[in-house]
Amino acid sequence: MKRIAPFSLAVVSVSALLTACGGTHGLRDNVPKLSSHTDKNVVAYSECASGKWKALAPAVSSVSKDDAAHISATGDKDGARELLDVTTDGTGAQVVMYESQNPKKDYNAHYREEANGCL
Repeated sequence: MKRIAPFSLAVVSVSALLTACGGTHGLRDNVPKLSSHTDKNVVAYSECASGKWKALAPAVSSVSKDDAAHISATGDKDGARELLDVTTDGTGAQVVMYESQNPKKDYNAHYREEANGCL
């Protein structure tokens, strides 16, 4: 085995991490498409939203704790990238949704509609 192999493995590992995280990179730099409060707790809302988004996108990831959740959807056939940030807020949760869609295609409101439906 060549001496360069550990370096190659490191490059592949970093590339994989960047690809996995890069799907929603920069979305928080945009104006949110949805900002609302729900009476549901973080876990209940994030389970509802991630379940509905899984029907819309092939790649949905969800990271949820008691006081915060982050749900992202990438890989949509139309190039949509979606992100929901859910944080504890009083008796419920604050929901903020960011998105980026292909400007050459018609706007797809399904993600926002599903996020609203879980409120």
